Amino acid sequence: MEKNNDFSIQIDENQLRDLKDPFNSNVEVFVTFKNGLIVAIIVGTPKNLEYLMSKDRVNFYGPGLLWIIVKELTVETIHDAIQGYMDHSPNGYWLKLYYFWNN
Repeated sequence: MEKNNDFSIQIDENQLRDLKDPFNSNVEVFVTFKNGLIVAIIVGTPKNLEYLMSKDRVNFYGPGLLWIIVKELTVETIHDAIQGYMDHSPNGYWLKLYYFWNN
């Protein structure tokens, strides 16, 4: 499969560096498509979802911004996950779908 390179990713690397636990956290990431569309995504870990549900005393994590789930929050893992979404279907379909669904 050919890699889709028609996008860029903006990650606050200082925020990643300051995380207390990269296995239990989340960060906001911005994906900019070649056509100028910018999609805000939350990249988080399974432990963080569990923590948030426990903290809020709920049995599910409700609708909101798109979450991409990764095992650990690192620049490489975030890039790999977003690249996977971009490569899975033409023109980043899933990321765009979530963006328009959420608006």
